Amino acid sequence: MNRAGPAGGRMIRMAFQSLSIVLVLMSFSALADETARVLEEIREVSYTRHWQEAQAMLDELAGEVAGFPLRQQVEFHLLEARHLSLDDRNHQALARVDEVLALPIDDDQRLRTLQLAANVAVLLRSYEAAFEYLLDALTVKEDVQDPEAVIGTFNMAGYMFGRVGEHDRAASYGERAVEMTLELGDLNRECVARQRLAPIYKWAGRAERSESEYRRAIERCGQVGNSLFVGVLKHGLADQLRKLGRFEEARDLVGESIRLLEESVFPLGEYEARLVQAEVLHDLGDEEAWAAQDLNDLLDYFRERDLWDQIARLEALLSARAEAAGYPQQALEHLQRHLQARERFLGRDRTMLLAYLEVEFDTRLKDQQIELLAESARVARVEQQAAEQQRRARTAILLLSAALLILLLIMLLGALRGRRHFRYLSRHDPLSGLANQGWFLQRAEAVLDKARQQGGGVCLVMADIDHFKRINDRYGHLVGDGVIGQAARRLRESFGDEALIGRVGGEEFGILMPTEAMDDVLRGIERFQQGGRPSGRATDPHFTLSFGVACLQKGDSLSQLRTRADQALYEAKRTGRDRYVIDSQKAAGAGPAPV
Repeated sequence: MNRAGPAGGRMIRMAFQSLSIVLVLMSFSALADETARVLEEIREVSYTRHWQEAQAMLDELAGEVAGFPLRQQVEFHLLEARHLSLDDRNHQALARVDEVLALPIDDDQRLRTLQLAANVAVLLRSYEAAFEYLLDALTVKEDVQDPEAVIGTFNMAGYMFGRVGEHDRAASYGERAVEMTLELGDLNRECVARQRLAPIYKWAGRAERSESEYRRAIERCGQVGNSLFVGVLKHGLADQLRKLGRFEEARDLVGESIRLLEESVFPLGEYEARLVQAEVLHDLGDEEAWAAQDLNDLLDYFRERDLWDQIARLEALLSARAEAAGYPQQALEHLQRHLQARERFLGRDRTMLLAYLEVEFDTRLKDQQIELLAESARVARVEQQAAEQQRRARTAILLLSAALLILLLIMLLGALRGRRHFRYLSRHDPLSGLANQGWFLQRAEAVLDKARQQGGGVCLVMADIDHFKRINDRYGHLVGDGVIGQAARRLRESFGDEALIGRVGGEEFGILMPTEAMDDVLRGIERFQQGGRPSGRATDPHFTLSFGVACLQKGDSLSQLRTRADQALYEAKRTGRDRYVIDSQKAAGAGPAPV
């Protein structure tokens, strides 16, 4: 009987070990493939059927996630983060994607994670973080060949740049995303891309193009069964049609939207659609349907989430309803809460714009620094080579160094000019050129402090464009913006350089005059009223302003002074508009409208 020696035994053991390793690797590969297939199926359910059904499937896998390959673990967590956001748990969703970003993941997954992070940060109104995520995604995009990931980045970039008023840049990103989905022939991704593109044209004031994109997006999303996006799109289109005066169409669309968003369990979208529905019912004068609205529930939801833009819209609606019903005190209270909410929203809106400007500035400065470092390295190499050459070559190196120093100084001066420019943007309203609300209030506090110390007088005038909504509805928002600019110019001409003038709301202005003579204030108002139609196009609408005047009393704070001026302004509006009313603590009376 033959027996294998020691060497033969070792060879047999090694063969068995190798076979075992191969079998384990094959088993692991098969498991990874199966896990990837299951997660792709869950992803399909999440995007085309219902996210809660997809979450139930994820819950069944939760106990096995730790044993998944890293790539499948990331896919699992991204789906759960999406579902947390849809379930109105955005803080938890953002924490989850930040955990994923800390892992050593592939570039295509990093890109999709950054896209989701930017989207959730926008829902949380954390705009600086949103722009940082977006710019990181735009950087990673250059190294990624996966069309799906690149399309998602273009979608998010279009939306974000549209929110800060960069409409041409936003539309360029959005249209490129749609083009890529058409090249792929992918209806599902086309649905998502068009859902992002439609509101960009609405923000840009291009109503016809926006309505066309909304309807095309609704058709595509309906074809792939994405009822969540159809609901969001119908809500957005209903809001636009309401502003165009097409109330019956808006009512039908927003009713369908609410039903779809309820079925999709997307609370934020549902509550925003219900607000549009309340506005449409008010516009239609449908008292029976209006009475069925639970607006306190809407207010509670928006307040819990600090959604000041929606709160401002709802308070304005309640004020109009109270005024129409003959309850002026309630109307005033709602109007004051509307102004407070609008102030907070405008402050957040400015924060978003400043976040964009700061990130954009930091990015450009970083690029300049990288260019300078690269240039310095090149100079060092040239100097090292020149050290081995003749003295004439060293002279050329010195001249080149001097040129680089001048370039550095020029670039630094450019950076300083950029900072000054951004500081100006942070203090001035871009539409009117006046001080924005934050800068106006800061300077007003300083003027009041000086008046208290030196014993001087100060008067505050609050002014509001009459029937501004009618101007927007009849002529469009571009003409409305022009009216705001014309009103600002005429106010500067009427009140002179001594007055501090700011735009403190959508169509509202504040004028602070350091004077003890009420006549100085009234002459400024009368100069404005006698100015008639401003110079411009013959088609420009005629407009008037109502004014409320209050003068500083002993012990007054800026807030108290403004409240009295606002009350006087409300009285001017209530008694006929195109006039001024003086706060009763200073003097009784109202200036009539010009003949």
